[in-house]
Amino acid sequence: MASKNIIGDCKNLGIAGGILSIISVFLPWYSASAKAEALGVSSSFSVNGLGWKSGEGVLLGLASGNANWEFQGIGVLALGIACIMAAFVLKEKIQSLVMLACGLLIIGGGMVNLQSIGSLSGTILGMTMQSGTGYGLYIVVLGGAVAAGGGLLSWRGLNN
Repeated sequence: MASKNIIGDCKNLGIAGGILSIISVFLPWYSASAKAEALGVSSSFSVNGLGWKSGEGVLLGLASGNANWEFQGIGVLALGIACIMAAFVLKEKIQSLVMLACGLLIIGGGMVNLQSIGSLSGTILGMTMQSGTGYGLYIVVLGGAVAAGGGLLSWRGLNN
């Protein structure tokens, strides 16, 4: 009976990890801001996992090109949905493997972006600039870890 409780809890971890991963795609993955005190001008923008840009001022205009992490954002979204579907549809052994695989792939997508996004801070032409990783990428890694943990614990519970 305890084994069924463990499997149910692990299934809930997989669902929670999938939901966190889906939400993370809509949160900022990259952000930048600039301020020129002498001119009284400030500008900021952020980009989420799908490449949607938001913000105001000159920096938003400079960021008109496509972000290179859109593909990973779509992948994280698809893997989050797959993790949730696996928790509802698949049988226990396959379910645990799929949740583990989805979680590890989600973590990989987040880590690739964490490593590729550089940060810039300093003064350029009288403007104080700061840029770096948005909190959405950290939620990607957290969601992947929760999903992978659910799959791993479920597999362990099935083999005991």
